[in-house]
Amino acid sequence: MREGQDRLLKERARKLGVSEAQLVCVALDRFLSGEEGEATAKARASLEAFLAEARHLAGTHRFPEGWRLNREALYAEEGRGRG
Repeated sequence: MREGQDRLLKERARKLGVSEAQLVCVALDRFLSGEEGEATAKARASLEAFLAEARHLAGTHRFPEGWRLNREALYAEEGRGRG
């Protein structure tokens, strides 16, 4: 377990009033059962819809041959250029 994970686990267990072991067991049970919270399910559905639209656009839109993104020119158009 990474140091940051250990710290977050301790904080979360303390806030919930349970031991770290109990919290790990609950998380592991949920993971192994495939349970998702409502927010996670909505986020997953949104991401899947976004990726489907991105794949569709990638298959239907073509840039002119030789076209390259010029980030500096784009920033200059938006007034965010460096300098």
